[in-house]
Amino acid sequence: MFSKLRLTSSIRYRSVAILFLILLLSHATRADEIAVWNFNDSDLLVDHGNGTLATNFNLTNVIFTLGGTTTNARLGDPAGQSMTLQGGTSNSNNGRFINLAVSTLGYANIIISLATQATGTGFNNNQLQYSTDGVNFVNFGGPYAPPTAFGLFTFDLSAITALNDNPNAAFRIVFNGATSSTGNNRIDNIVVDGQSVGLPEPSSIFLLGLGMTGAAGYARKRRRRLKGK
Repeated sequence: MFSKLRLTSSIRYRSVAILFLILLLSHATRADEIAVWNFNDSDLLVDHGNGTLATNFNLTNVIFTLGGTTTNARLGDPAGQSMTLQGGTSNSNNGRFINLAVSTLGYANIIISLATQATGTGFNNNQLQYSTDGVNFVNFGGPYAPPTAFGLFTFDLSAITALNDNPNAAFRIVFNGATSSTGNNRIDNIVVDGQSVGLPEPSSIFLLGLGMTGAAGYARKRRRRLKGK
């Protein structure tokens, strides 16, 4: 009977330690939405979180009448509408951009993601850029070409540590390659994600979990010694 109770106690302690470790690891690696644009309100205003989206496109070529997608949608957002950017007269919008000013105060490991598609004469050479001062922008990776149906593009900027906990962080997409005035790109569900600063690193949590398991083992051994006296 004593052996059975001891085995049950051992399993209980280990189960609690493992469960605690799993919960902490899942929390530490969870990304939080800092800013989300779903364009369902037919404007450039942020829909969740805080941030500002601006553009130097000719505003007659920024439309919201074409459908969106649930690809990369967050917080239960429906497909709704998308932001559609057209080439413009004489393809005048080539080289223009959308700009996201998003403070990352309290966040690290920044990730930008969006759903996008392009027509055959739309912008097929697009470049993500980032800024640590809100003024000077640097290319991140190489240009990308959207598919003809909504696809997900994710840009992991976690290695750019200057973007962490930065009130002046900003992000820009520069559009090129349109070959007709009505050629266009649809963009939907732009998300800026980050990990809350102050959460322990997974390696630290792992060590904590090991410590808890060791402490539980020590407690069991101590109880056995006391019972043996």
